[in-house]
Amino acid sequence: MKRVILISAVVLVIAGAGYYFWRGNTKAADAAPVGQVQRILKVGRGDLNLNVSANGVVQPINKVEIKSKGSGQVLMLSFEEGKFVQKGELLAILDTVTAKNDYEQSKADRDVADAALIQSTNNLRRLKELFEKKLISQQDLDAANTDYVRSQAQVVRAKASLSTMEVKLSETKVYAPLTGIILTRNLELGQIVASALSNVGGGTTIASIADMDQVHVETNVDEVDVGKVKVGQQAKVVADAFPDDFFSGAVERVAPQGKTAQNVTSFTVLILVKNEGLKLKAGMSASVDIQVFNRKNVVLVPNEALKDPRTEQGRQMIAAAGLTMPKESRPAVVSQTQSFPKGMDSQKNEGKTTLADIEKFREKMRNAPDDQRQKLRDEMRSMMERLSPEDRQKMLEQFRQRMGQGGGGQFGGGGSGGGQFGGGGFGGGQFGGGGGGGMMTFGTPGGGNAPRERRQAQVGNENETRWRLTVAKDSTGFKPRFVKVGPSNFDYSEVLEGLKEGDEIQVTTISRAKIASQEMTDRMRSNSSVLGGGGGGGGGRVR
Repeated sequence: MKRVILISAVVLVIAGAGYYFWRGNTKAADAAPVGQVQRILKVGRGDLNLNVSANGVVQPINKVEIKSKGSGQVLMLSFEEGKFVQKGELLAILDTVTAKNDYEQSKADRDVADAALIQSTNNLRRLKELFEKKLISQQDLDAANTDYVRSQAQVVRAKASLSTMEVKLSETKVYAPLTGIILTRNLELGQIVASALSNVGGGTTIASIADMDQVHVETNVDEVDVGKVKVGQQAKVVADAFPDDFFSGAVERVAPQGKTAQNVTSFTVLILVKNEGLKLKAGMSASVDIQVFNRKNVVLVPNEALKDPRTEQGRQMIAAAGLTMPKESRPAVVSQTQSFPKGMDSQKNEGKTTLADIEKFREKMRNAPDDQRQKLRDEMRSMMERLSPEDRQKMLEQFRQRMGQGGGGQFGGGGSGGGQFGGGGFGGGQFGGGGGGGMMTFGTPGGGNAPRERRQAQVGNENETRWRLTVAKDSTGFKPRFVKVGPSNFDYSEVLEGLKEGDEIQVTTISRAKIASQEMTDRMRSNSSVLGGGGGGGGGRVR
């Protein structure tokens, strides 16, 4: 029975300690717990920017493989890899013997056809004169007409053949299809080239060329960041080959489908970059910083001074200071299926909780099976938040006397274990050191259950607003306060409401070396003590 009572007591102390630590800050005698460093900062103005960084590879936008329409042996090559060439510039000449012979043959056939046409024309004219004098029959005249038409057709065929042979002859010379840089040369002098038109395999590639005035940098952006990337955003590109130079670009395309490798999903993002001085080469590695936003001369607050009101520590701060959640940031109403203390329903939960309600709920916890106790503890914390400051302080003092609770600093570490049973002190949420344990240890490492948000969750997009908690100074001292923030990066957030330039805020950080030293001291004391406990587990992690 004592064990159940003590477990219940620890739950109550956890909820009430937040107010105790905050209240203690208003007294100059309170010092920060071991391992915690409290700093006073002034809210100031500055520029706020957020970049999404990724690595990428330079890719040409317009890359063309050069092939010959003709076939034959390579007689001349006038280019090398890396050479800049203009559109229409001669690059290679193939063997022209066969093509030239075919051309000459077609030219001769055309001359014969022309001569035959002249002859048939003259013959038709003479036969017409004879027919008018009735010296020949109609049949003879028709035969002459047929011969004339046949000669005309032969001339047309000869001219078409000659034109084809002329084109084939010209195809023995290869010209640059566009202005750009030769990326690769795929053959040598004397090599036989197959035609790209008549060969099933597509012919022989002579070279590849690309326009490098503008290039793409192809990057893979993590799925956590890709939601912040939009087409048109400005980007800064730095090639590994030119670490002191940067190139300006813009997001041209974000892939609609991601790809997963080693359980990491990323999206391809193309950056269009102006290639000043043609320094960027195809295949170069580059780092890219995509500018999500850039806010000038705004009021800034360090992220380390902000707490999420939805976390356990945030809820304790709100309840301890008697704050009211801003309407737009209140959590959704609890589901009707959630268990409530007898005599309380979801609507009554919106009101205040009294010490009598707490006592009734303690009876319920005593008789509850072990598998339901954690759920009941969570409900107990929710009830604590609705206690009045006076009842909360009264309850805290009662349990401190029962358990010999050690003290703690503001929003800080739990006290050392003590008392008859060595009940564990309050673990300071995200920042606190865990309370100590004695012969019968019920303390747990402070902040062990505090949720670890992903680092990206600290970042706010340009049009996003959020409510956060901070500890700011007013006429009576430092107290928790709601602050409305907008865009943020990993270090700072823009203040939209709740703070102004020049306001003083308190930032609490951890010195892990001091914590380790104190833990060693506590262990030594614990080893030399018969009753009463040494220090408990380490504190939570700063987020």
